[in-house]
Amino acid sequence: MILGFGSNSLDFPDLNDKRVMSVEGLIRVLGHEGAERIIYYWGGTRVSVPNIEELQKIRVRERVKQAFERGATPSQVAERFGVSVRTAQRMRTPSACVEDDSKMI
Repeated sequence: MILGFGSNSLDFPDLNDKRVMSVEGLIRVLGHEGAERIIYYWGGTRVSVPNIEELQKIRVRERVKQAFERGATPSQVAERFGVSVRTAQRMRTPSACVEDDSKMI
């Protein structure tokens, strides 16, 4: 599987339908330092990795924030990002969002 990050692409090893990755696989994907950090913090622990939709939500929130910082109105933000005006207003003030296990909903 290829996953792009900016201009870089990471080549993930084929896991043969397994839900685990070997140390060698981690090193190949993350490099020695990255693999060591993951192992140090989460080694032996089950870790739930957010799905791509969660990453996309974060990116949209960042872009919405930038749009407001540049002077866009809630109506303009709503139209540009395909959300309701009320959602745009809530995204403008993240403290108005309900927090659920560190996720804004």
